[in-house]
Amino acid sequence: MRTIPPIAARAAAIEPSMIRTLRDKAGPDCLDLGLGQADLPVHPAALDAARDALDRGFAPYSPNLGLPALRQAVGDHYGISAQEVMITCGVQEALAVAMFGLIEPGDHILLPDPGFPAYPNLVRAAGGVPVSYALEPGSWALSIEAIEAAITPETRGILVNSPGNPTGAVFSRESLEALADLIERHDLFWISDEIYEDYIYDGEHVSLADLGGSIASRGVRLSGLSKSHHMMGWRIGWLTGSGELVEQLKPLHQHMVTCAPTIAQIAGVAALAHHDEAVANTMRVFRERRALALKVCGQIQGLTLSEARGAFYLLVGVHSFLRGEQETCLDLALALLEEERVIAIPGVGFGPGGAGYLRIAYTIDEEPLGHALERMANFLERRDARI
Repeated sequence: MRTIPPIAARAAAIEPSMIRTLRDKAGPDCLDLGLGQADLPVHPAALDAARDALDRGFAPYSPNLGLPALRQAVGDHYGISAQEVMITCGVQEALAVAMFGLIEPGDHILLPDPGFPAYPNLVRAAGGVPVSYALEPGSWALSIEAIEAAITPETRGILVNSPGNPTGAVFSRESLEALADLIERHDLFWISDEIYEDYIYDGEHVSLADLGGSIASRGVRLSGLSKSHHMMGWRIGWLTGSGELVEQLKPLHQHMVTCAPTIAQIAGVAALAHHDEAVANTMRVFRERRALALKVCGQIQGLTLSEARGAFYLLVGVHSFLRGEQETCLDLALALLEEERVIAIPGVGFGPGGAGYLRIAYTIDEEPLGHALERMANFLERRDARI
């Protein structure tokens, strides 16, 4: 006799993250090139604001859409009104609100391949059909031709992610303008995940929301404090869009979470007041880490990589190190973990377009980062010698 209720098909369709799968197999002695979170401290002003709220015993619900001060701070950050801002429990909830609020059952939604694994899972959970569009292999740039080829009469929306996870690619203004034209011609909505917007090493970050004209009202921008301010566990994100759309999505957000944590919102106001300073300090560290990762990986014969102008990832090609047609990048990642105690995430965990690649996150201090990269280089050199 069954003792637990069967889970719904929408829950059964959710696939486990390969990121977590690899990390669950790792021991405490492993060097971690797998987790996408910075190891830097939270700005003291944010900590002080949270402590003050705690000392006052201040922990009520906030308004559903967020504390007015934080909505205003986010609005000022983007040059929009506070009415165009919803404060969420991290970008993950913002993504869920956008997908459950915009996708009808059976809608086809275009997603980048390779891309963050939450995207297809949440599309399926919302009743939609995830449809991949290929990024340009190697550079991982937007391919307008690939996107247009993926559009059918059932297509209702498209998600873009720049700077990208797992690729580190930064989409150019020209490619986003071309995409905006395509979106309007085919009457689509857009969702733009911009959580890595402050990690730009070369060029500029451009959002569909900033292109002007009618394109801005066709979609939502998602971001937050997890990456830029290293506030992963504080769970402060946001969704921005037209004031009308934000109000229409409010009941969904309200009944999912009521509101984002109030004390974390108070800290968020202080964090954004020091945004430029915090990001400048972060980028000084990450430019050095990126340079080290590019240097070591660039010296490994047979490894292919792009410059990755944003985020804190390199997606490196390991095709020449795979033995025969049967071995996969997952097999390679497991062997690297077993032999060298280094975690790297197989690219296939981000979609078929990531097959033959490993994602490296340079989010740990420079000394252990150097050790981890050296271990990976030794591992690949040994394999190359045996092929």
